[in-house]
Amino acid sequence: MNQAICLSTINLDSETVIFQLTNKLEDAGMRVVRSFDLKSACASYPDTTCPHHGDSPCDCQMVVLLVYGAEATPASVVLHYHQGNTNVELVDTSDNRPDKRLVTMIKLAFETELCSASF
Repeated sequence: MNQAICLSTINLDSETVIFQLTNKLEDAGMRVVRSFDLKSACASYPDTTCPHHGDSPCDCQMVVLLVYGAEATPASVVLHYHQGNTNVELVDTSDNRPDKRLVTMIKLAFETELCSASF
């Protein structure tokens, strides 16, 4: 079963959220790798209409962060930005389930860094 655990929706651009979350995770001893970036992938198509929202040009940004702890299997954190809000989700798939300790560390880092900043 595939599911996404919604960590939060924050009224900030995705790059600010990514920067703050990455710093907090790295401070907690995890390694963060940016594995996908929608803006980079679509850079050669700057004036496209958003297939999800119908906006032209599309203002969406989607970034996938792979978060590594002591375990070999990373956790995937997906950030989706649209119209001033960034939705942050932790992906949990049946074929690539992250370690429970890593998930707990990510949730804790997210809550203490981003939620305490009163966004």
